Amino acid sequence: MATVFIVYDSRTGNTARMASAIAEGAKSVGAEVVVRKLGEKFPMDELSKAEAILVGSPTHYASTTAEMRHFLESLDEMRKARKLDLKGKIGVGFGSYGWSGEALERITGAVRVLGMIGKFPTLKVVESPGESDLVKCRELGVSVAEAIRQTKK
Repeated sequence: MATVFIVYDSRTGNTARMASAIAEGAKSVGAEVVVRKLGEKFPMDELSKAEAILVGSPTHYASTTAEMRHFLESLDEMRKARKLDLKGKIGVGFGSYGWSGEALERITGAVRVLGMIGKFPTLKVVESPGESDLVKCRELGVSVAEAIRQTKK
């Protein structure tokens, strides 16, 4: 069974709605999905067990939120200390933005540094996701889960 881990931060609920829709899509094709909002405590070994990690953040002052920056930096510190190995896992960024969407560039850079495979383009939504945006989120969840299944064959 494919295991998809979704971790996100959300200020207004827009990125949270995207995370939920991505999870729906992955679950619809039988994937096991773990969704965590930053601020909730969770064991980091949950990340190690997942085949795909999707990271979501709104753009906040031309970057990710401070909490997301801290989270990504802590993952990199753990990688450097050899306490966490995410190499070869699928990594995808997603998020909402109002003006420019730079948070996704930061997430994409972190995915590469952590050794994850950027198999899918980041998913950006301007402000509040509409129904067509949520359809794209569900499709991303399906695509990620199916890509995991293909690699397991």
